Amino acid sequence: MQVLIGAARFAAVFVYIVCCFVLIFGVFPFSTPEGKGRIIRRWSARILRWLGVKVDVFGQYNGDARVRDSGRTPGQIGRLIVANHVSFLDIFALNCVFPSAFVAKAEIARWPVFGFIAKSVDTVFIERGNRRSLINTAEAMAKALDEGRNLLMFPEGTTSDGTGLKKMHGNLMEGAVRRHAEVIPVVLRYKTKGQVTTTPAYVGDVGLFECLWKVVTMEDLHLEIHILEPLRGENRHALCRQVSADMCALIGCADPLADLETASIQTPAAVVEKEKAGA
Repeated sequence: MQVLIGAARFAAVFVYIVCCFVLIFGVFPFSTPEGKGRIIRRWSARILRWLGVKVDVFGQYNGDARVRDSGRTPGQIGRLIVANHVSFLDIFALNCVFPSAFVAKAEIARWPVFGFIAKSVDTVFIERGNRRSLINTAEAMAKALDEGRNLLMFPEGTTSDGTGLKKMHGNLMEGAVRRHAEVIPVVLRYKTKGQVTTTPAYVGDVGLFECLWKVVTMEDLHLEIHILEPLRGENRHALCRQVSADMCALIGCADPLADLETASIQTPAAVVEKEKAGA
């Protein structure tokens, strides 16, 4: 029975793709930026329902209601949403609560179908390792923040199985620091029958369609979205460390950045002790 349900959910993905093209060509050209943000929020929630994913939101954003409605606040500085990255479902989940322009690796722009859809929802693409591209990305992010838009990024730079947090990179937080924009940490947790599950994780050698099939055949998949307190900072590295600490505290895992900072403090002392011992 669950296989049949899974097959129906799997087929729903292709229906969703067709609907996306209808929206892109038939609705978006006639929508205001705010209207476009609302459409993205509603359709992101819809695909999760079609896939059988139940979304539970914990915490709330107490600022301007438009941040969660359309993701745009003209006349105000935008916000940077940062989250842990587990599954291909993450972007849809985050767009349910904070419709945003996504900061993504440039390879996604070249994906068949999905790359075109990503471009159509104002994704900001970054070419890793290309200094000029990084400058262009920073400028695009700054422009989006100046327009009062939500920006979404995964500072881990890759996916994890969801049981912990990988080392975060704070370089792309510089735009938020310079504009004194809010940085809103969000933790995503996938659970089944009350326990954390790694089944939806898009990691290792798991292919996209294999991961999708695992998701649609699950009987009780809940996606928890934990909205943490917004942060501001004067230094991107300190801000990144605070984001990592807050997210790890909720997950209940060791903080990779705290471990690195401790190591950097302890290592010189250890060297001195070693030299004394040798003397």
